[in-house]
Amino acid sequence: MSTSSGSSGDSISLPMHSHEEWWAAWQQQQRQPRQGRRPTASWLSNVCLSLSGCLSGCFPVLRSRHSARHSRSHRHQIPQRQVQMRRRLTFPNATGGVAVWDHALQGHMLHAASPNVNLDDVLPTAESDFTDDDPLPTAAASAAAFAEPEPDASSSGVLSVTTRVEYSALVSGMSQDVYGLVTVQAGTGPLQAERQPMDLVVVLDVSGSMMGDRISQVKDATRFILDQACRGDRISIVSFNSCARRDLRLRIMDAVGKDEANRITTLLSAGGGTSIAAGMDMALSIMEQRRHKNKVSAILVLTDGQDSWTASQLPKLMQRAAAASCPVYAFGFGSDHDAVLLSAIAEQAKTPFTFVEDTSKIREAFAGAVGGLSSIVAQRVQLSLTSQSQVTLKVVHTAFPSQQRGGETTIMIPDMFASERRDVLVELSVPAAVQGQQQISLLLASARYVDLQQNCLVQTPPVVMEAMQLEEPQPEIEPDEEVTAQRERVEVTRALNDAAAASDRGQFDVALQVIEDCDGRMKKAKKQTAANRSLTLELVEARESMRNREAWESGGRAELRDAAQMHSIQRTTSVLEGAGGSRRASRSMYLSETQDDWIRRSQSHAG
Repeated sequence: MSTSSGSSGDSISLPMHSHEEWWAAWQQQQRQPRQGRRPTASWLSNVCLSLSGCLSGCFPVLRSRHSARHSRSHRHQIPQRQVQMRRRLTFPNATGGVAVWDHALQGHMLHAASPNVNLDDVLPTAESDFTDDDPLPTAAASAAAFAEPEPDASSSGVLSVTTRVEYSALVSGMSQDVYGLVTVQAGTGPLQAERQPMDLVVVLDVSGSMMGDRISQVKDATRFILDQACRGDRISIVSFNSCARRDLRLRIMDAVGKDEANRITTLLSAGGGTSIAAGMDMALSIMEQRRHKNKVSAILVLTDGQDSWTASQLPKLMQRAAAASCPVYAFGFGSDHDAVLLSAIAEQAKTPFTFVEDTSKIREAFAGAVGGLSSIVAQRVQLSLTSQSQVTLKVVHTAFPSQQRGGETTIMIPDMFASERRDVLVELSVPAAVQGQQQISLLLASARYVDLQQNCLVQTPPVVMEAMQLEEPQPEIEPDEEVTAQRERVEVTRALNDAAAASDRGQFDVALQVIEDCDGRMKKAKKQTAANRSLTLELVEARESMRNREAWESGGRAELRDAAQMHSIQRTTSVLEGAGGSRRASRSMYLSETQDDWIRRSQSHAG
């Protein structure tokens, strides 16, 4: 037996044959007919006897505690921070839940736990102390620790707010409903040499399904991110199968840090089951416990597998991510990954869900995400909307969380990339009582945010949404093109989500009808714009994704959920080809110049 310690895992390594034997025993049990199947005493005994292999890979401290072969002096070689750990281990069981190894009973009992088991009770964590992150360079540390005084109104910040109304003139003397648009537009970002340093935790699936080309492609994608990192960036690597392991502490990406990260990446190997929750839990612990913080942080989760019990733990995990101000980006590749789970992560994190059908394109997907993160210019954006002149704000169409207080609605947008825009479509009710004025104010809009370039809080000046009033209708007035485009985006997004829900229920005829109805309305538009054509193409590809159950289960679900999330939050990470083999034109609506530059670099990168 050999021992190892240091930043690359801080664990004891033992031969993995016992772990493989345990996994093979579990798989054999799974293959038995479900009817009348019971975990026999013999099978449980085999699991208990071979469980040390799993402990070797994921729980080195427990192995040292429960193995009579380990001397007291050898146990003292284990880093102290590993001794502070949770006392229960989980792994999948034959009933679809998890089985729990209970240390309170000295490891002599296994009992079944439901998929709703509490994360704190059972989630495996081999380490509990991650306060060993590298310090930030002096300049980055001082920039990250700015004070937050009350902001002054400023028009010189990196974000601007504009408003538009669907029709510039309203008929006086009658009540009417009006569509309006509030747009938050980000300015251009800094040069690559001046960008914000980042804290990234890369969470990599190394389960058995990753063997062969897939693990090689993941390594290649990770090496690209390491190569592109600047000296102020810090990166940690977490790998997971049935449990999670921190392979690299949060290291500064200087020459020494990059060398170690590349070495660790090269040594990654595949085997075992899949517990996305274990990987996310460890990544979040790293972000929560770091002593120093770069202003831009993110967790990248990449997996190709199915995970039957992480869904029940997801709300708590995402609450922790929100509390840590750490967005989670989910990447699913291959046709058999858990698209429902990963899209749920994206929906709660308000980030893209990236489906990588061609696994050789993983590097491009990573590049698009990290390229976007490198260009973040604003964080904690609070868009305030206040209706005016007895006008009622009926509906706010946005995927981002909002709260209403009195006559003011506040929308919270986590961050914005350089050159990005966020469009909030609103429906207003204008009563006849306020008619009689030549010009009517409908809505007041402003934004408060953290400007990363100026390192301060900024409050934009209020902007008024206005419309003129006329005595007679003007049928020749055309609707505003931008408002129309956003109405179409909202409608297509709703159709994609409704069709996905119907397809999940197996109602493919209903799903196709939803798409057909939306397509018919899109084709009736008075003016065919570039946005209209891109959204119409989206509906064409949606039909292919749900034409039957086979298409839906073999990538269609992931393709559709990827598209719906992209249009919902107006952000993407790539321009990867869709299931039909055509380049998704609608992705170009959201891909920024910085992301495109990173993707081009990834295509020419020598792994």
